Amino acid sequence: MKKILLILTVLFCFQVSAQQAELDAFKDLFNSEKKTVLGEFMELDANQSMTFWEIYDAYTAERETISNRKLELLKTYVDEYSSVTDEQADAIVKETFSIRAKNEKIQKKYYKKVKKALGAKKASQFLQFERYVQTSIDADLQEALPLIGEK
Repeated sequence: MKKILLILTVLFCFQVSAQQAELDAFKDLFNSEKKTVLGEFMELDANQSMTFWEIYDAYTAERETISNRKLELLKTYVDEYSSVTDEQADAIVKETFSIRAKNEKIQKKYYKKVKKALGAKKASQFLQFERYVQTSIDADLQEALPLIGEK
């Protein structure tokens, strides 16, 4: 898990100035490491594994749009935080709400899919892991990003 957090920190700190190809390489590395750690955490047997990874890959693909929206919002924030207007601040907050709501909807959808396929315990593990990773990313970002108006 610590390895994922290290990769996340590097990914999000690097993303502001990275070229798209470099950013894509970091995303691929992160997703690969995350998948490895998730697999170890879930302790799936062969039958469960095939079913779970099919669902998880669909989940990851659906979340790609949200990840890209969040990345764009972060870039916007970094560019504007020191001189943000009321309108820009409002737009940032509204986009944050939208991203979180969409993410919650997708997590709920895939929790139900995993639950139907593998039971509530495995579905809960999946959701707990996803939320842990996302909360860790959010915490690192909160610590690393300046506050609105900060110079």
